[in-house]
Amino acid sequence: MKLMLVILLSIFSFQAFTQESLTKDLSFGAFLDSYYAFDFNNPASHEREFTTQPVRHNEFAINLAYIEAILKRDKVRSRLALQYGNSVTKNTAPEPREGATSGPEHNQIFQEAYVGTKIGENTWIDMGIFLGNIGSESWISKDNWTYTRALFLDYVPYYSAGVRLEHKLGPNEAMQIQLLNGWSNMSENNQGKAIGMQYSKSFNEKLTFTYNNFFGDEEVVSSSPRFRGYHDFIFKWLYNDEWQYLWAIDFGHQSQQVNDGVDGWMATALTVRHVLNPEQAMAFRAEYYNDTHQSNVLTNTPNGFHVVGASVNFDQKLDQRAMWRTELRGFHSEDKIYPAEKSKKNRLDGFLVTSLSIWL
Repeated sequence: MKLMLVILLSIFSFQAFTQESLTKDLSFGAFLDSYYAFDFNNPASHEREFTTQPVRHNEFAINLAYIEAILKRDKVRSRLALQYGNSVTKNTAPEPREGATSGPEHNQIFQEAYVGTKIGENTWIDMGIFLGNIGSESWISKDNWTYTRALFLDYVPYYSAGVRLEHKLGPNEAMQIQLLNGWSNMSENNQGKAIGMQYSKSFNEKLTFTYNNFFGDEEVVSSSPRFRGYHDFIFKWLYNDEWQYLWAIDFGHQSQQVNDGVDGWMATALTVRHVLNPEQAMAFRAEYYNDTHQSNVLTNTPNGFHVVGASVNFDQKLDQRAMWRTELRGFHSEDKIYPAEKSKKNRLDGFLVTSLSIWL
């Protein structure tokens, strides 16, 4: 009992000693995104396919909820974010199971968990789990112009595990180099490591260009890892306070599993945002995905994942930290890939989703 009291007193004394110094360096936050979606195909399982946001049909659900602690000091930084939601379950389901300490049940709780240190005036190095660098949109819906993510962003890493070196080249230029376990996996699934890079440049306050890539051995449909490369080009143009444009085009290539050839795929999306007033905005998106060889998206159909899509989104601010969002979105596929009622498959898919979100 005395030992327990000494430990408790020591903890309280340490907290009291460090509270004042940590107040300015440590911040806490939270986010909750609830939604209802109705898929016009009425899938029997209530589970939508080929997008991770939204996942569930005709169901009130949580897309993403997280709590976070962020530390920012002169030479040390860190973010720990614990999460829950349909998008979390969907995105971490493919996590590899290698041994007793891997698999989605062990990893899905972490959105980010990294610690970093400053090793130069403009250079940081971080290690741990962090959000993926590829793509023009965030996992966190409030940070995007549309409620749902563009189609091709559901097939790039939402998260990565490894080490990243971040260097600011100048006032308007920055780069990253990453050494990763692999393509959207926290646990390792082979003996190799992957490399990721990022370069971003702001030409002025309105125009920004970002390039991301990935190179590494990855599995597709067999247990034999083969080399994968991916290139992501993003152009963001804030024309004025009312009209804003976001265009991204991606190219991927994967060594064939059996033969010595290389299969490729490409995807692109254009999003136009129109700010109506300080509380309301709309966004329009057109997109295209062509993975005929099923190098990245497996459909088990003759033409693979060959899809065009479009969406319209409306945002209503309810408060400085609360938003109501509604989106209508549709797709057309070359093959019948979308689940429908009575276990049927359709070429067309469409849904309406509405969301209430709040953050601290």
